Amino acid sequence: MPDDKLKISAPVPALSSASHDRAITELKMAQNMASLPLLPFVFKPVITPIVLAGGQSKRMGRDKALLELDGVPLLTRTCNLGLAVSNIVYVVSSRDYARVIPEGCDRIDDRVLNGPLYGFAEALDQIGNKLQTNWILLLSCDLPYLDSDTLNQWILQLDQVPEDAIAYLAKNSKGFYEVLCGFYRIECKSSLIEYINQGGRSFQQWLRSQTVEELVWDDRRVFFNCNTPEDWQNAVSKSSTL
Repeated sequence: MPDDKLKISAPVPALSSASHDRAITELKMAQNMASLPLLPFVFKPVITPIVLAGGQSKRMGRDKALLELDGVPLLTRTCNLGLAVSNIVYVVSSRDYARVIPEGCDRIDDRVLNGPLYGFAEALDQIGNKLQTNWILLLSCDLPYLDSDTLNQWILQLDQVPEDAIAYLAKNSKGFYEVLCGFYRIECKSSLIEYINQGGRSFQQWLRSQTVEELVWDDRRVFFNCNTPEDWQNAVSKSSTL
């Protein structure tokens, strides 16, 4: 026989005052977010920093990578700049800098010891095929005035670089490229290796045969590097006044 008894559903519990207020607040937040304009997409390419620390520091008279500015070795400082824009930094050197290289950096042995162009080519030869990157950020180890804010502003400009340009570099007052403080497309490897195999050793000469987009930057101090004791004293004295 059918059950004629009236079945009463369990009552829905009432929201507490606090839960009710929270629900209203969340609803208003959702409505406000829905009315906000969409922010433009900001392109940020994948950057792989390579730091060159293979020089002999002959003009300096001592290893400039280990010179300390405000208690921090120049090499450590440059590596930290690279780590601010990437989760890995490659350091090209014939020396063991393990005690001053931060975590997140890998060392590439400079087996050729034939100048910065060869050091760059050595790095691309050892790691180029496994890199998932758009651009190489190539830095010398001795850039005391370069900072992460400047690097990030440069990186945001990379999407404006023409596709046929293999590099994005500033020029100095004499018209020469600032080759050890700028960006190179990963695709530059083939032309670089070809140039070296033909006996080339000069960054400037190699780049003159390529399409390079000029990085225009008013603050020339960021490109300053330390090659002599006088350069170093200048950097130390300016740092003490900042």
